[in-house]
Parts: sequence; C-alpha cells; structure tokens
Amino acid sequence: MSLTNYLSNHFYTEKELCDLLRLEQTELASWQANKLFPKPSYCIQNQIKCSSYLGFYECEEFRDYYPKGAYQWGQLIQKHKVTQASHAYEIFAQQYSTVLAKIVQQGVQCLSEAFNEELDEHIQQSWQQFLCSKYGVISQNGLVEEVVYIDLGRVLVDEITEERSKTSLQPEERALLIKALKLLNRGLSHNAAHEKHESLRYHYVDAILQKYDLSIR
Repeated sequence: MSLTNYLSNHFYTEKELCDLLRLEQTELASWQANKLFPKPSYCIQNQIKCSSYLGFYECEEFRDYYPKGAYQWGQLIQKHKVTQASHAYEIFAQQYSTVLAKIVQQGVQCLSEAFNEELDEHIQQSWQQFLCSKYGVISQNGLVEEVVYIDLGRVLVDEITEERSKTSLQPEERALLIKALKLLNRGLSHNAAHEKHESLRYHYVDAILQKYDLSIR
C-alpha cells in the first residue's frame, strides 16, 4: 500500500477533521497554540507534475493528517467548552486514570514507579507526548485509551523480560507477558510500510512473540 493510500485509509486530512467538527482551520490552529489539541501526525509535502491536453503544470502541495481519534478529542474540547490547557489536561488525566483502573481491576499488576508513586508525573509526560503527536503516529487511532495500553504494555514487557534480555520465562511471567502483549496489540499502530521495522509493534509485539514462542490469538 502506498503512503498516500495508507494515510487516506487511516487518517483524516485537516480539512476532513475540521469539517467533521464544524470547525474553522484557524480555530484548530488556535487550539493547538493553546495546547488543547495535538499537532498533526503526518505532514506531507508533495511535488506535483501534471500533464493534460492543455499542457504541463508543476506545483507544490502541503497536507496534514490526523488520527481518527482526533475527532473524539475535538468533540470533548467542544462539549466541555475547553479554553485552558489545564482543563484539557484534566480531561486527559481523568480518562487515563479511568482506563488504567479498569485494567488493574482485571488483574494486571505493574511494579514500575511510573504506575504507582510517580503516576501523576507519568501522565503529565504522556500528555506532552500526546500534544506533540507521538501517539497519533504510534497508536491505531490516537485515542487516550490506546495511550494507556501502549504505556503500560511497554513497561510490563520491559519488567517481565528484563529489557527483552531474558532467555526464558516462568509460567506466571508468560501469563502476564501475554496480557501485556494483548494491551499493546490493541493500542499500537500497524504503521506505514516504511516504518514497520522501526516501529514499536515490530520490537514490542512481533519480536517478543517470536523470542518467547507466544501467541495472543
């Protein structure tokens, strides 16, 4: 699949997103300047050469792409009439904590300080990465719940496998690792073709499944 097809299938252009939100593009830019809304995931610069019956034409086009989940985040900004970065962060942090609590209730335990005494600092860091569009690239849809799946899943994989250095695992470690991989599988993007071998999915899902002979089907 070409990059253009990949982006068209999995992302909204800025115009598409603004049309869905009934928002002017200048308003979206204002949201971003005020740290209420993520930057675009991909910024494409196209050099176009066009030939037709009327002759030859060259031009340059720029297009920004946003994950499908950006629409839901925009709806939240509108619903709660958010104008301050602190208010936007409160909504993000509340969603993050709610999703995390549900996962913990399902028996997924994490010993990392990031998900215990340093949780507030960790969520603040994830918020900054959310705004700069990191999760718009590495997650499937740019949703807050996917941010949690990725953050927690990565930490668990590193904890259980000792930074992917263990050669074998105990049965209880394998069971927890499978839970972590299922979280990552729900959250991580499948990525554009040129990104696959550098992606988190490749290193944290595909490689781990192969290394420890696991299946998450």
